[in-house]
Amino acid sequence: MLGPFHHIGCAVKDLDASLQRYQALLGASARRSRVFDVPSQAVRVCFVEIAPRSYLELVAATASPSPIERYCRTGFYHLCFLVGDLAATLAAIGREYRPLPAFESEAFGGRRCQFVVTPESHLLELAETTAESFASFFDAHVM
Repeated sequence: MLGPFHHIGCAVKDLDASLQRYQALLGASARRSRVFDVPSQAVRVCFVEIAPRSYLELVAATASPSPIERYCRTGFYHLCFLVGDLAATLAAIGREYRPLPAFESEAFGGRRCQFVVTPESHLLELAETTAESFASFFDAHVM
């Protein structure tokens, strides 16, 4: 049903400081994207590659109050999976998954994304793209 795992999103209070810490932890060879503003979600994000085609997405609020502030206490925000067809995936996973409004994400090159809340109250992001397409996009934005 879901495509491949893509990233784990972690809410952070200070994006720049968190990027410095993760780059120091992962070493000089760790690749990261530029910082993207996602106004529709009131956040700034940056991807850090932790394994081939697997990423840590650091997410910082750009306004207060912010829906992600509560996640700053735990760090965990969401898991993301890539999907070929967002509408078909939503239909296939069933009604027990509560969809939140879809949006076009600058962090995915304007591709459609949508969060869903699982029956366990976990947040999943579905990104309508392929691993190959995102890899090309990421490579074009490596810092």
